[in-house]
Amino acid sequence: DDRFNVFHCKRCRAHLVTTDAELANLPRRRTDGALVLDARLQVVKLYTNKREACKVVRREKGIERQYVHACSSCDQDVAYTSKSHEADLELVYLLDSSVDVPWHRMKSPWTCKVCGYICQNQAQLELHRKQRQHTEEMEKEQEASNE
Repeated sequence: DDRFNVFHCKRCRAHLVTTDAELANLPRRRTDGALVLDARLQVVKLYTNKREACKVVRREKGIERQYVHACSSCDQDVAYTSKSHEADLELVYLLDSSVDVPWHRMKSPWTCKVCGYICQNQAQLELHRKQRQHTEEMEKEQEASNE
């Protein structure tokens, strides 16, 4: 399904995570740069093994407990949560160094909704709309026909 993005292990290419999160809007954690998936707002399905012990990391403001998820195939650490594995899944932090992110599937925020032309910035998109005479009404009609 085109709505879902699949993340793989960089080491062994095993399937790790499926989510409907929009890649262009994925935030990064300030402390370590990990990609953040919010399971309360998006579909997040993990295909990982949960490590039994938590990892303790020292930070400027104190210590942090990380409940680590490992690749089910090669056992490499690929993600962590800040709450125990028994708690409901809320925030999942993906380690960019271990997870292959499907950036090629990222949707550009500057895509013409009428013809699908991808622009590099907002000014280029507006110029494209003007040149092609694409109106907001045409965009709404196109969106309605896609649903």
